[in-house]
Amino acid sequence: MIVKILGAESLGVRGLSCLVTLKNRKIFIDPGIALGWSRHGFLPHPFQITVGKSVKTQIIEELKNASDVIISHFDGDHCPLLHPNPYQLGIGEVKNSLSRCSIWSKGPDHCPPNQQRRREELAENLDQDLPRAEGIKEGPLEFSFSVPHGQQGKEENSVMMTRIEEDGKTFVHASDIQLLDAKTIESILAWQPQIVFASGPPLYHYSASSFQIQRENAWENAIKLSQKVDMLILDHHVLRSEEGIAWLEKLKHTTQNNVFCAADFMGRTPVFLEAWRKDLYKWLPVPQSWHEDYQQGKVDENDYRIRGWKFLMDSGKIKLCKWYDTCPMKEYTDKGILERCWIENYCLVNNKNCIRYKMEEENKYYPDNLLPNGEIRMNLR
Repeated sequence: MIVKILGAESLGVRGLSCLVTLKNRKIFIDPGIALGWSRHGFLPHPFQITVGKSVKTQIIEELKNASDVIISHFDGDHCPLLHPNPYQLGIGEVKNSLSRCSIWSKGPDHCPPNQQRRREELAENLDQDLPRAEGIKEGPLEFSFSVPHGQQGKEENSVMMTRIEEDGKTFVHASDIQLLDAKTIESILAWQPQIVFASGPPLYHYSASSFQIQRENAWENAIKLSQKVDMLILDHHVLRSEEGIAWLEKLKHTTQNNVFCAADFMGRTPVFLEAWRKDLYKWLPVPQSWHEDYQQGKVDENDYRIRGWKFLMDSGKIKLCKWYDTCPMKEYTDKGILERCWIENYCLVNNKNCIRYKMEEENKYYPDNLLPNGEIRMNLR
């Protein structure tokens, strides 16, 4: 079993998108992406938009040969939409891929009207029924019954969790549970997982003293989960604020167990762009008409792409691979003969899963035209 996380707040976007590859199946969970429409009164920063486009491209590519797609619920950052905003994934972009795979989705019960409508729109556009998956077991897959989207008592908004098992290894995807409901935590532990990937609490919503109980519940449940599973990956809501980033760091040190954000798990430096949005506008100012011009195709966001990564490097917000300055990937990118996504997803975030990095650390020979994922690119000289 190989778990690969594609979209989450520590990777620069909103979502809880991941891929689980088994011997005979490729399972995609929550193929959606979003950028918060407004944070601190600001639309998504152009640098965020460029990172989001890169993540969306990865999602689209990985879906092309998926055998199964799981949709935990129909929020706009967890599923493709018929009418996406400029920062979300549209059904039309992945319709062919979704038509070729098995779809396991949460049913329409205990959902807000907008989620019910999105579910209907997806079924209609794929010209197929979307049978509810709650409570079903099929091969390596098992799905929970509906659990709260956050705290207990809000039955009108719920999500479906997924359990995947192969060769004695169990992974649980607990989308948007926010660690607020004790019964949901017990349900996860009853599945006896080694790895859990879940949403942490939205602390930016719980600033008033009246929310102290929710804060305490989330902390207690996080401690409990971390002590009883081999690996706990927390991301999403909790990492939309600086306070949430500090909360997760405190949890890591308190439990001294294997607690990660998605970027940690993927072996790379986090980029908390949602938490940094207000600061991004200070670091890299944006003309007032930029977003309107962007939607009309009048501006190119790539200038912000280059400047944004440079600022994160210069300010120490990200940690570069120690081989970056001498790596041919940098030279090829500077010459314009290699797509920037390679250095952005590997070199600039110190990605330890880079094949070149591993070969260098083991003092093994490798050719200059070996890409970070192990592919040989013949046109690179």
